[in-house]
Amino acid sequence: MTESVQHRVGELPLAGIRVLSLAEQYPGPYATMILADLGADVILVERPNGGDPTRRFSGHFNGLNRNKRSVAIDLKSDQGKKILLELAATADVLIEGYRPGVLSRLGVGPETLQERYPRLVVCSVSSFGQTGPMGPRGGHDLSMQGIAGFVGGDPPAPAPLPLADLSSAMFAVIGIVTSLLDRARGREAAYIDISMLDALVSWRSTALVSSLNGLDPAPYPPDDPGYGVFEASTGQLITLSIAGEDHQWRALCETVGLLDLAELTTEAREAQAAEIVPRLKGAIRQHDWDKLEAELSRQGVGFGPVNDDQAVAEHPQVAAREVIVEVDDGSGLIAVAQPIKFDGKRVRIRSRAPYLGEHSRDLLTEIGYDDIETASLFEASVIAEPTKEQL
Repeated sequence: MTESVQHRVGELPLAGIRVLSLAEQYPGPYATMILADLGADVILVERPNGGDPTRRFSGHFNGLNRNKRSVAIDLKSDQGKKILLELAATADVLIEGYRPGVLSRLGVGPETLQERYPRLVVCSVSSFGQTGPMGPRGGHDLSMQGIAGFVGGDPPAPAPLPLADLSSAMFAVIGIVTSLLDRARGREAAYIDISMLDALVSWRSTALVSSLNGLDPAPYPPDDPGYGVFEASTGQLITLSIAGEDHQWRALCETVGLLDLAELTTEAREAQAAEIVPRLKGAIRQHDWDKLEAELSRQGVGFGPVNDDQAVAEHPQVAAREVIVEVDDGSGLIAVAQPIKFDGKRVRIRSRAPYLGEHSRDLLTEIGYDDIETASLFEASVIAEPTKEQL
């Protein structure tokens, strides 16, 4: 094993990087969860009165905030802003999720931070970005999906996941890691402007390029009748994901007894989908799931069960890949691991989500405050006392 591989296995990739997170709800916490899982020391800078509003949903908060530390600071107080700046002096990255201009009005905006600390990467994640006519406005995922063209159906409905939150979080991580790489090469630390709306529009690249240029789009879901949800004789719902693979279609037809359809090409299947789909549904409904699963697997057909949450966790492929894991701190909490393997190894989940202000004392000590000074900050409510009840 080479020295570089030994290093990657023995130390998390972002070990030694400190991230301050002033971003609540979903995009910022998801982005910083990825950074924390990869080894960054992520510090949640939370409001003293309740912290991140999603703490009232314990599953949501635990799902996004493992491997992090929490300090609760009143940023509206002069002393609180001073502590934030002292923490920023020790950090590599600061990510914030306020509406544009809020931090600047508090006197700790991106300009101030980077003027004081030129090596600090600052990332702002907002609904519409820092510029444009809608920049100052706020909004949640549904509004971003509507503007970006994701809301449809009858009645109109958004996608079943908060796509704007998730996509902007992923782009924030890419921007932050890229800027850290740039900084390591001797360039200035960047100010990163992430818009939830921009992220969703980017995700619609193929659809928009097709429609705006009069080009042929690839439909989604595909028009192939072998792509859909079907029911076996046992009531088990299964998915088939044949999208143009004639050899898989042939194997499927042989398995379920539709031999007269086996040689149809993709184009012929798409043209006759209205007639084929009812026949395919009826044929699959005649087969027992266990036998069907074994035969489709043997034939190499794209398929899978329709699982509930417990079945997801128990699925043999999910288990083999160690995607659902127990947190290493002895809490017994079950977590979803990062879908990234380094040299075949999964990054472990080191600790549960922190209680509000759980690490306030430790962090104040790290930046030079003694016990007397810390006690006075707690007494003045500049820093919140840690409490388990608020998780």
